[in-house]
Amino acid sequence: MKGNKIDDAIESVNNEKKTEMRAQLHARLGIQVCDEKPIKRRRRFFDYKAIAFGSIGLCAVCLAIILPIAFRDTAPNKQDRYKYTSSELSHSDLGYNVKEYAELLGKNLLYVDWYDIADDCITSKYFLPNDENNIIYISEDLCNGETGDHVRMLIIENSIDIDAFEFIKESCGLTFEYNNILIKWSYDTAASQAYFEYDGYEYIMRLFEPTEREAILDIAKDMLQKKL
Repeated sequence: MKGNKIDDAIESVNNEKKTEMRAQLHARLGIQVCDEKPIKRRRRFFDYKAIAFGSIGLCAVCLAIILPIAFRDTAPNKQDRYKYTSSELSHSDLGYNVKEYAELLGKNLLYVDWYDIADDCITSKYFLPNDENNIIYISEDLCNGETGDHVRMLIIENSIDIDAFEFIKESCGLTFEYNNILIKWSYDTAASQAYFEYDGYEYIMRLFEPTEREAILDIAKDMLQKKL
C-alpha cells in the first residue's frame, strides 16, 4: 500500500527523474528497485527465523526442566544427592522379599537367591516418619539353611546418601571388576563387606562370620551373573 501511494505521488514528475526519485524514496523505505515485473509471492504468515529461534529457546527451557530430573534418577551430581541420617528414618516390614518386590513393580533389582533354602528372611523398608510410601532404602537379611551363612543386603537409589553407609563403602579397600562392574569389598573374620552399583542402585552387603575370605565376593558375582 505504501509503495502504491509513492508511485501515485511521483506520476507528475517528468520521466527522466521518475526512476531516480523512485529509487531514492524506495531506498528510504527499504524497498528494493527492480526493473523486472514483480513476482507475486505467497504471503508468509510466519517468520521462519523467529520460529527457529523460538524453537531453540523452547528446547532450552524443556532441557532445563527435564535434565535435572533425569540426572537425579541416573547419574546425579554430588551436590544434587539427597542426604539422610540413619537416626531420622523409621522402618517397617516391606511385606515382600526383594525378588517378589522387584517382580511386583517391574524393577530390575538384584537379590541374593537363597529364598528356597533360607531359614529366615527379613525384608524391611526405611522411610521418613509419616511418609511410609516414599521408600528411602530396603534392607534384607537372609540366613542360609545349608551353610549357616548370614548376609545383610541394602539397596539404595544412587541419588541418595545415608551417613552410616559412607563408612562401609570407604572401608571396602579391595576391588574386583566383574563384567565391567566394579565391586569394592573387604574381609574380616567378624564380617566381610561389599559394595557396587548397578542400573541406578547401590548395593551394600555384609556377610557375618564368613567361612572363606572371598565368600562375600562370590555372593556379589552370583547376583550380577543372574542379570548380566
